This record gives sequence, structure tokens and C-alpha cells, in this order.
Amino acid sequence: MKYVIIKLEEDMTLRDFFSTIGMDEHPGRYFFSNFHLIYLLISLIAFIVLFRFLKKQSKQTQNKYISGFLILMIILKYAGEALFIYEYYFVEEVYSSYQHSFWDVNTFFSFQLCGIMNIILPIVIWFDIKPLKDFVFATSILGGLAVMFYPVTVLYGTPFMITLPILRSTIVHFFLVFIPLFLIHRGDFSFNKYRWHYIALGLILTALWATFGNIFIDPTANNMYLFENPFLNGPIPVINTLPNGWHVLFLAVAVTFGYIIVYHLALAFENKKVSFKKLTNRRF
Repeated sequence: MKYVIIKLEEDMTLRDFFSTIGMDEHPGRYFFSNFHLIYLLISLIAFIVLFRFLKKQSKQTQNKYISGFLILMIILKYAGEALFIYEYYFVEEVYSSYQHSFWDVNTFFSFQLCGIMNIILPIVIWFDIKPLKDFVFATSILGGLAVMFYPVTVLYGTPFMITLPILRSTIVHFFLVFIPLFLIHRGDFSFNKYRWHYIALGLILTALWATFGNIFIDPTANNMYLFENPFLNGPIPVINTLPNGWHVLFLAVAVTFGYIIVYHLALAFENKKVSFKKLTNRRF
């Protein structure tokens, strides 16, 4: 037992924490395995505990916590980029496919859907940009849930070893789901099915942005999975058999269905007392 403890201490060094080894290896290995189910369970418990804790606080205190969470998301976003930049300059044999130089568009912006939301969600909330809330809130929730149920970069490598990329992905995608749903429950925002065109327009513009990144910035990036099917021969039925190009049709249907699920999930989180109070205030 003593030998095992010493060995673990030797293996789990600070260098290992700041490593991207394993990020792109075996994406389907832990899909709904015991590790994946434990990860989902921990996320669910954390969601419930944090949700109940915030509900007991004043609105001013809630806003401070939410701002803190948003700042943490941004810090983790660029901490990850700093790691990829370090890998580009100082690691002879790079581990991940995300490494890039400092003077690179990827340092400051993102072409992946969740990465874009990571940057835009704080801006939309802090500056209360109402025209963007339908798309940003819905897409943040959808993107966060998608990564939780298909653990991209979360459970790659060794689940026993917590690394910065794993911690970054876990926390960021958790808050992409948690923050919009909490604000919806608080009454700050509610979806309206007649504003669906805002979501459609936002998704089209995001896809065009990702396509620009795929063509002109990094042709190997496959942002938003538009050019190549990353699920080919993977564990997800149907899409694991579709050739490149045809998989986009499946993704379009899946994303549309996902937005419908998000809409009904948001309805379930709405505080009926707050919604009724707003309705009566508008009438009288």
C-alpha cells in the first residue's frame, strides 16, 4: 500500500497537471462507461447543490457569484490556450491537435461552438444584449450538454489523472448549462418559440465563422465538425456510418432536435410564480 501511494505521488506531478497528453486519444473509450456515468452523476449533484445554494442568496449576491463563474470560464478558456501555446514553442513532440503559436487567431477567438459561447455568454449577460440571448442561451445549454453526454476532451487519456484540459472542459461546459438555466429560473429570460429565427440566424452565422476558420485559418481543424465526420466508426449509431459531407445532414437534424429539447428543458426550469407575476404586471 505504501508503495502504491508513493508511486501515485511520483506520477501525479505538476508537470502532469499541465499536460495535454490523452486529449485526442480514444474518443469513444469512455462513452457511457463507468467513468462517464460517474462524471455525469457528479455534474448532476453539483448542479443541484449549487442551484439550491444560489436560490437562497439575494439577487445581488447571486449576480456576484454568476459574474465569478463567468470570469472563471474566461480564465480557464485562455489558460488552456496558454497551455497550447507553450506546447507549440517548447514541446518537441506535440501531444494535442490544438497547439498553436501566440500570434494566431485561435489565441484570442474560437471557431468551435462551445468555445464561441465561452466568450460570448459572459458578454451577453454582463451587457444584457437581449437580441442575442435566444441563440446564446440555447446554444450554451445545448453545447454544454452535448459535451457532457459525449465527453469530448473530458475523459480522454487517464480519468484517474486530473489535468488542466480536463478540468477546464469540465468546469466550462458545466457552467454553459448551469448559468443560463439558473437565469431562466430566476426570471431574467425566457424562450419564445416565435423567436426561433434568432437561433437559426445565429447558428448560420456561427457555421459561416467556423467555415472561415476551416478554410483560411487551419484547414485541419474541422471546426464544428463541418468538413469531416469525427464520429465515423465510433460508438454513436447511424452517424458512425455516414461518410464525410453526408454527416452534416445528420448533424443538422440532431442539432434541431437538440434545440427542441433545450426549449422544453428551459420551460421546465421557468419559475411559474415569476412568470405569472411578469404577466400580470404587463396586463395591469
